[in-house]
Amino acid sequence: MGNLAAAGFGALASLVVVALGAWLQAQRERRHWLRDQKLRGAVDYITSTRYLLSQYRKVGELGMDQDDRREWRNRMQTARSTLSLLCGARTVSLANDVARDLYALGPDSDEARKAAAEKAFQHLVWQLRKELGSPQLDE
Repeated sequence: MGNLAAAGFGALASLVVVALGAWLQAQRERRHWLRDQKLRGAVDYITSTRYLLSQYRKVGELGMDQDDRREWRNRMQTARSTLSLLCGARTVSLANDVARDLYALGPDSDEARKAAAEKAFQHLVWQLRKELGSPQLDE
């Protein structure tokens, strides 16, 4: 009888360990998936925003090829939506600040406005690095 109880206890303990391991693995995979999605959104947002910042400063919204501008703005908005869904409130707020400053830029913008847009962009990049756990912040 004692052997049967010990075998039952061993089987139950094995099931608990397997279930716990499966749960931990699922949590780990979810964290990796979430980080990958944030990273993709961040890269797309930074790339499209940097391009648009440069173009808006050089030629302004009206001086750009409108199809090209529309494509880049759509990429930016899709990435911004990803950031809004997956990132923290501080990151989302900074992404909104960058978008607001971007749309206010033009070739006739004063240096203060251009500097403000660039500063907002740099703050967003730093925040994204922080949220993604970049080792570059440790230096």
